[in-house]
Amino acid sequence: MFSLRLLLTLFIGLNLLAFLVFFINSSLNQKKIKLVATDYSNNYQFLNPDIAFHVLEQLDIPKAPFAPEKPKGTFLGLKRDSEYCRKVRAQFVRNTYSLFQEINFLCDYLSHSLMRSILPQIGTDTMPRLSFQLPKSVRSTPTFDIPLNVSTIFTNKALHGTYFLFGKELVCLTQSYNHIPGISLLNRKDKVASCVFNYTQKYKNKPQCFDGNKFFPRTWLLDNPDQCRDWFEIINSPRYQEEKQKKVVVYIRKLGAGGHQGKGVEPVAEIEEAKLRKTYQNGKKCGAVKNTYIVQSYIHNPLLVMGHKFDFRVYLLIASTNPLIAYYHDGFLRVSLLEYDVSRTEKGMHLTNTAQSLKVIKQAKADGISEEELMNFQMWNYTRLANYLIEKGRIKRLSWIDEYLRPAFHHAMQHLVRMTQSKYYKHSAVWELFGVDFMLDEELNLWFIECNSGPALKASNEEKRVMLTKMLKDQFEIIAGLLRSRVKRVVKYVNWLMSNNLVKVDSDTAGNVSVKIEKYELRRKEFEDLLRNRFEEEFEVSSDNNWKKIVDENIEGLGRYNGNIKTECFD
Repeated sequence: MFSLRLLLTLFIGLNLLAFLVFFINSSLNQKKIKLVATDYSNNYQFLNPDIAFHVLEQLDIPKAPFAPEKPKGTFLGLKRDSEYCRKVRAQFVRNTYSLFQEINFLCDYLSHSLMRSILPQIGTDTMPRLSFQLPKSVRSTPTFDIPLNVSTIFTNKALHGTYFLFGKELVCLTQSYNHIPGISLLNRKDKVASCVFNYTQKYKNKPQCFDGNKFFPRTWLLDNPDQCRDWFEIINSPRYQEEKQKKVVVYIRKLGAGGHQGKGVEPVAEIEEAKLRKTYQNGKKCGAVKNTYIVQSYIHNPLLVMGHKFDFRVYLLIASTNPLIAYYHDGFLRVSLLEYDVSRTEKGMHLTNTAQSLKVIKQAKADGISEEELMNFQMWNYTRLANYLIEKGRIKRLSWIDEYLRPAFHHAMQHLVRMTQSKYYKHSAVWELFGVDFMLDEELNLWFIECNSGPALKASNEEKRVMLTKMLKDQFEIIAGLLRSRVKRVVKYVNWLMSNNLVKVDSDTAGNVSVKIEKYELRRKEFEDLLRNRFEEEFEVSSDNNWKKIVDENIEGLGRYNGNIKTECFD
């Protein structure tokens, strides 16, 4: 009897214990679900990958393509796949963590380039065999599938407009792409000249906002009949002849588009002037000649170092066009290897880019001077310049770099992106790196010269290699941070929709699933807003990142341009 009563007591106790365990577990599960719904604690993994896929199918709709509907050509043998972004989406919903832990590159740089050596220090080169070293027959035949885990596209060649459709065949939700469609207003000499002119006219009654006469040398577009005739009227005047006697070179002629490394640039000395007079019949054929020539006032009083002309190559990163976010990075001086003499017409005398120095380097090596010595002379850093100017009594202290030089670069770049941004393709995935060239004159006035897409990333000496390596690592920290911030918001938002019963799921007897999103048009607007680039706290740029933010259109008021542009000058 005692044994039976004991067994009964144990039975009841065990059942009570089991019930208590069940109750506690149920409470914990309910609490966990509640936390997901209210605190969004699960920001890095979808609650239900299958439903998330169908939700993103409806919300992640490609923008109207910048490219033609039917791109042509083959890029490095990569296959075009109209289902590519759909496949990327299907993989992403099941493996979100990899995007927060890895950077996977698609790159076309040559195997011996600095860029290829840096990639393994940052992430994974998904297709290292892809380079222009592949035989032409392989490059022109669709052979390779683009890996689904590519997160960062970094190519010399722009892939939009010719090769792939955005949002379908490449540049998917979980990818970034290093070319901005519509950027020609910034990187073409003729178009940026027009932008400077229009921007100057816009603020002609507000010189405190912008004075183009102190920003960019006066420029005439010879394919513009009025500007062309205006320039020929000037060079046919007695004033020009007088100016020529004093300055020797009064103008410099450039190609408005397609000229790089000094190609298509000529000082307008006697021979070049005669060619232009003949081509345009001394102004009579203005409007009839089809080329992109521009003529620019020559900066006749350049600041020299040790008797040599120089310019600055500094870097601009447009990290986002939706909204506009831009960064500045220090560069270096490019010093001509020829002593400056305005009366001589050699290009290397008047142009300072590295390509123009190759002939001089070749000759110097033949004379027994090492290439390393020449490259170290040609590339100066800011500190070396400031010390030289202090020695010559032009400036008083090294703080001139932070008090004048860098702020001048920042301010000029802010105006540069403001005057050209109207045509940038507004897409959260696009960004681009630029090399921007400036000069100082004898009065230490800073002049913008030109902006170049795809700047050469070559380690011509050890100092430059170290600088470029750090710059590129810091660049990808910014780009990855913005991408991961977007993706985090996407995961969080889709989980919020599901947790709050804003997604209705039905399936038929065949197992086909249909998903309906409540208040779909509102959800589309909310989704578009969360894709606008801004940093989530955990992906903010690290304190030792050397890029300096100069524009952020997420910020209202003076902070948008770091206080450099007054609100009265905002559009």
